[in-house]
Amino acid sequence: MQEYNVIIEIDEDGNIQAETKGMKGDICISELDEILKGFEGEQSFKNKPEFYQKNKNEKNIYVKY
Repeated sequence: MQEYNVIIEIDEDGNIQAETKGMKGDICISELDEILKGFEGEQSFKNKPEFYQKNKNEKNIYVKY
């Protein structure tokens, strides 16, 4: 089974940077939205090349937190 990770960094000013590893397609945005919901402030996304790739089994993706 492939491993999926989310890396979250919070700097001393309270800025949050989150990155997904092992996810392809728009599932990474969905997962980050779920994890970061409730946080206030401006959000911006920078899509990595993996965002534009399709998962073979998009319906069967499980994220390990």
